[in-house]
Amino acid sequence: MASQYRNQKERILSLAEDFFRTSRNQVPRDWHRLDLTMPQLKVLFSLFVDGPLPCSSLAEPMGVSLPTMNGVLERLKERGLIVRRPDHQDRRRILNSLTARGHRLIDRLWTSHQDWLSELLDRMDSADLETIEQALAIIVGALSRQEQHAWTG
Repeated sequence: MASQYRNQKERILSLAEDFFRTSRNQVPRDWHRLDLTMPQLKVLFSLFVDGPLPCSSLAEPMGVSLPTMNGVLERLKERGLIVRRPDHQDRRRILNSLTARGHRLIDRLWTSHQDWLSELLDRMDSADLETIEQALAIIVGALSRQEQHAWTG
């Protein structure tokens, strides 16, 4: 039974790798035109999803020092993509948030990815879509349980 589980897991990981390899050449044009580093993009997406965050909340998950993250944030500020303001509850803490320009950029990237995925799904029949829907629901459930465990554990 353990060997069957291990083989199944290896097949899934192999399929995931195939998915990423075959889809990388179909990345929406907006993504190819970005002039951002990966840390900058990660920060912008974090702020898009989570809202205003202090430097420490951005640095820790990325595994970088506070001075390194401050450099990333300053470059994003210089490009007009984020704004850095004192926290109203604690003036010693600086909160980072997207500017309207930064929000439009990430929204455009998000939309272009959703459009790409929608076009891909249009090429599938109803039975395949149902299978994908079930699989994604299972993955989201597992991620939610993992996230709850991280908060309580």
